[in-house]
Amino acid sequence: MNPRFVPKFKETINDMNNEYRNLLRAFKVKDTRVEYLNTFEQALALNLSFPLWENERYFRITTKYPLPEEGYTSLQKFKLYLMLYFYVMRDAGLLNREAELQYSDDNPMEAFS
Repeated sequence: MNPRFVPKFKETINDMNNEYRNLLRAFKVKDTRVEYLNTFEQALALNLSFPLWENERYFRITTKYPLPEEGYTSLQKFKLYLMLYFYVMRDAGLLNREAELQYSDDNPMEAFS
């Protein structure tokens, strides 16, 4: 067996899941600090098989709707980034197949299509 192709356990998955939960909690209480989004992006990037910034959806949304360097963003933009992360995770196969089928592109959004 070629050791190059042996699947490896990534301890970074738990970090990503925890940071995503933190994002959802922040969204729930309307705490839209940019640092929460940036922290999640770092955790997400560690679990992708491709550079995050090379994902077409990510590039398109972050170019059209950039975040401020620090402080807060609007609730609408925070939600947009949450949706973006969902699509990036789905594109990368980080969500289970059931979720992928459940949230198919039956109702595509212009920014994500």
